[in-house]
Amino acid sequence: MNQQREITVQVRTGTGKGEAHKLRASGKIPGVIYGHGGEHVTIALDPLALRKAVDPARKRNTWFAVRVQEDGKPERVESCVIVDRQLDLVRDNVLHVDFLRVDPNRELEVKLPLEFTGRAAGVAVGGTLKTMARQVRVAVKPADVPTSFVVDVTPLEGGQTLRVRDVKFPQGRLLDNPNIPLVTVEAAKAKKEEGAEAAAAGKKPAAAKKAEPAKAAAAPAKDAKKK
Repeated sequence: MNQQREITVQVRTGTGKGEAHKLRASGKIPGVIYGHGGEHVTIALDPLALRKAVDPARKRNTWFAVRVQEDGKPERVESCVIVDRQLDLVRDNVLHVDFLRVDPNRELEVKLPLEFTGRAAGVAVGGTLKTMARQVRVAVKPADVPTSFVVDVTPLEGGQTLRVRDVKFPQGRLLDNPNIPLVTVEAAKAKKEEGAEAAAAGKKPAAAKKAEPAKAAAAPAKDAKKK
């Protein structure tokens, strides 16, 4: 279950680079809330509070309950996810953040990191496990977003490849091409054959070089007989 993480923001009226610079100088950062048929709201928030509110396991997939404070109006709560952010590449500080409104009862598109568990049957007999992808795209309701997409590789034999079409996502829907490979097991036999071929290929040029001097040495002997 993906629990909402609360953060409080304030509505701001000033816009532009100059206003954003003043806001950062005061210890806050600018941001916006938009989408889902609602108005575009410019906000100010505490970057330290944002850092604390982010789910350490879900990170960019954190589901927020954004408490919006505005002078003269009652506080309201917006259901949001972060869709974009601007970072200071030197200090790694957040400079600007975009919140997108989401409906708790509707799916949203997110990217989940792949997590492979188990020991493949092919690996147990000397094969090698090779991962082909790092993440998958899924459609899932905000409350059902997991920390990762877990794939059990235990049944994989040597020479077998697991693709998107071979895995299931009970919480929602997979959006990636069904033919995309996720992980494969390179068979131990194949590895030995490749090694043998490489060794044989390395010996052939050496044998050819040894034969050349022998032909050159035979030539003077034939000329001697003619004389």
